[in-house]
Order: sequence, then structure tokens, then C-alpha cells
Amino acid sequence: MREKKMSFSCCLFYIYVLWLKVFPSRSESWNIEVPQSVVGLEGSCMVIPCLFRYPGVDRKSSHHTGIWYTDSYEKVYYPETSKISSAFQHRTSLWGDLSHRNCSLKINPLRRSDVGPFMFRIEIEDFNKYTFAHNKVSITIKDSGFPTLSIPEGMISGKKVTTTCSVLHSCPSDPPNFNWSHKGALSSQSLQQSNGQWKITSSLSFTPSKTDHKKTLSCTAVFTGDKKFNSMKTLEVKYAPENVAVISEVSVVEGSALNMTCSSDSNPAPHTYHWFTEAGILLSEGHTFTLKNVSRHTGTIYCTAINTVGQANSSPTQLTVLYPPEIKAGSSCTLDISGVTCLCVVDSYPASEIKLWGADPSSELRNTQEEKHGTLTMVTLQGALGFFDTVHCQATNTQGNYTMTLQVPHSHETHNSKLLYISVAAIAFVVTVIGLSVWIKKCCRRNEPLATPQSKTEMKVTSDSVPERKCKDVSPSYDGSQQVYGNLQYKESNEEEYPYESASEYEATYANV
Repeated sequence: MREKKMSFSCCLFYIYVLWLKVFPSRSESWNIEVPQSVVGLEGSCMVIPCLFRYPGVDRKSSHHTGIWYTDSYEKVYYPETSKISSAFQHRTSLWGDLSHRNCSLKINPLRRSDVGPFMFRIEIEDFNKYTFAHNKVSITIKDSGFPTLSIPEGMISGKKVTTTCSVLHSCPSDPPNFNWSHKGALSSQSLQQSNGQWKITSSLSFTPSKTDHKKTLSCTAVFTGDKKFNSMKTLEVKYAPENVAVISEVSVVEGSALNMTCSSDSNPAPHTYHWFTEAGILLSEGHTFTLKNVSRHTGTIYCTAINTVGQANSSPTQLTVLYPPEIKAGSSCTLDISGVTCLCVVDSYPASEIKLWGADPSSELRNTQEEKHGTLTMVTLQGALGFFDTVHCQATNTQGNYTMTLQVPHSHETHNSKLLYISVAAIAFVVTVIGLSVWIKKCCRRNEPLATPQSKTEMKVTSDSVPERKCKDVSPSYDGSQQVYGNLQYKESNEEEYPYESASEYEATYANV
């Protein structure tokens, strides 16, 4: 019994050894690695990946012949082009080195009829031949190859981002190229997928700005055979508020209320608004603000818009306030030597039309000059003395009118003023004449020659009625040709009689000569 069991075990061992000789192990047998199906783009190129194994050591490539067939044994590829089926001539080639057991087939361009199935046969000179009839490959033809575009969420203006564009293809020898609609730094990466597919990814790095918001980013994949397919997306770029402005009515009547809105350009929209005076005092919060009882003295106002990215201020807004005319206290009439000057100062907006008249409102005074300084209008009237007792100034604009009566000084005040000016002028003239006389007298004395010293002359005057005047020269040298006084001529006895009763009266008369 035991001997029968041993003989049975020996038989099984011999059968196993015989089986190993007839069916060698997988690593030493004929084997091929091809996908059952591949996807290719019509009009472009494609490669069927293929790796084969055979028993024994590697052979030189010159001793290998690779052939691809259809399932009807129509030659798809053969080293001699003339033996290739006309349907595949000049479109097929081996994309691999048979000596490295690479039997990949390249078809370019791919036609819609190239569906297969296809099988590979290897012939090794002086060794063996083998057809992998049980490892056939089919091709799925597609007519498009749209890429997949990916952009990061939450793009912020001024911060660098990277977008990617990827596409699957089956032609590693000639992968597709990419075109971008935006400028930036480019890079690419290719990864092998299953079933003969490859994934190539193009990356674009750039810094978005506000102008990129809502723009279309496009990526175009260009395949062999000039087959182009693109994908696009709209960019969503976040940025802080810009172009902040206060929006309100163009003008507002004084004393009324004004509604204002804070406008801005931002993404996302502002979540908070602040309203300030020019001095930085917080007035209110909110998208809109109502200013009550508007006054001409209300200063500038600005708003601040705030979102998740940042904030910005508007320019200070000066309100346009409409109000009726007001004639200022400085308006009056004044006098001078040339006449009357009346000044009427009006504060209003819009500017007022100003009218001046005297006693008759229908007779407007035209001799005026007008100046404008901001909201102030100044009208000056020139008139002669005593032309009116009062001058009326009336200002009118779209908001109302205002009239003021200006008093002109009375006529007696005018007369007194005139006399005062004349008196001052007369006094000035007299002083000038006296000063001129004194100056002339001094000049004459300087030019007069010195007189010769003479003795004292005695004169005898009698009270007789005889009109005879006798003069006796004490000095013996007096010859009768000289006069005693410069303004007195010597008269003979027949001249007019002497009118003075005594010498003292005579001398007193000429004492100032």
C-alpha cells in the first residue's frame, strides 16, 4: 500500500516537470501589455502603447520585425511601406524601440474609420514568431478635446494667483500646446494616465487687478493637425472700494432737507458706510444720509465705504445751497468833495439782479459798477452832491428779493462841508503868499549895497501956514543931492506944503520903511 502511494507521487512530480517545460513561467513566455481600448481625437495623432516580452535574452533590433494587423489581418504597419494597406499608408509608424520590447503604434492623422481592433505580431530572426491575437486593441474616436480650466476662488486685486488648464490626449510624441488670453508666467506638466491616455496641464501665474473683474479668461488647447478647443471662465476679483463719491441733488433750498447716497465701485459691495464733516466728526452711518435744515453755512461732507478688502473716502462735497438775497450791513452812502458814493453789498445764491433808484422806482440809476466775490455782489453808485436824499437798493433772485433804503447826508451838511473845504483852501493860499513875500524881501536885502554912514540930520518944522520945508544937513559934506529916506524925494519951496504938525508925527509915519 505504501509503495503504491510513493509511485503515485513520483508520477505527479514528473507530470509537473513536463508541464513546466511545455508551459514556461510568465516571465519567460510570450506576453504583451496593451490597453483594450484607447481614445483618440479625429484629425490629430494618437499612440497605442505596447510592451511585449519573449522567452530568452534580448535580441538585436535588426533581428526584430514588428507588424500591426487588423483583425482581418490587413497590414496596418509593416517595415516596407508598399506592403501596408492603402487605408493606412503614410499614416502609421512604430513609436518605440523593438530592441527594448516597445511596440507602440502611432497613427497620424487619426480617421474616424480607424476603430480597429488591431493586434501585434513580432518576428525574431533565427528565433521565433508570435502573434498576440488574443490581445486586441480598439480605438474610440472623439471629435473634440475641450480642456478643463480651473481658477482659484477669492481672487484679490494685487495678490498673485495661479490658474490651470488641463486636457487629456493620446499622443505623447506631439502633445497639445496652450494659448491663454491673459499675460503671465507659464509652465506645463505631463502625466501618464491609464489606457494610453496622458494628461497635460498648463499653469498661468499672474497678479489680477480691478480691471480683470468680470473679464473672461480663456484657455485654448491646440492639438496636432491644428485642432483647437478652448474653455473660458469669468474672473471674480475682489478689490477695495474705489471712486467713492457723494451722490445728491444738484442744489438744495436753505432750510430744507437733503438726501445723500454714498456711491462706490467695489467687490464685494461695502458692508459699512460712515458720514463725516470736514473736521472728521462722525455724522451718521449707512448707505444713505439725510441732512436736515440745510444752511448756507453748512461745510463740506464726505463718506467712507468699507468692504472685506479695504476702505476708501470720497472727496469732500460742498453743498450748493440756494437762498434769497440779503443786503449786508456795510451798505451805505458816503460824501466826499467829488460827490456822493453809495455802496450796496448783497449776499445770495444764485447771484441777484440789483437795481438802484432814487425817488422814482421806475427811474433806475445806471451810473454803477458791479463786482462779484463768491456769493457776494457789490454795486457802487457815483452821484453829484445833493442829487437825492435817499437811494433804494433792491436785490432779486429765484429765491426772493430784498430792498434797503440808503440815507444820503442832508444838504446843509453838504454846504458846511463845502465851506470847510473852501476855508482850508483860502488859508493855505494866504500862508503861501506871505511865505513867498518874506522870501523875496530877504533875497533883495542880500543883493542891496551897503549905505555910506552919515551924520544925524536935524529937521525944523514949524506950525506956520507957509508950506515951506527946510532941511539942514549937519554934515558939511552933504551937497543937497541925497535924500534922507529912500522913499522920500527932495522938494523945492514951491512944492506941496508939509502936512504934519510935528517931526515926531512925521517920523512915526515912516518908521516902518
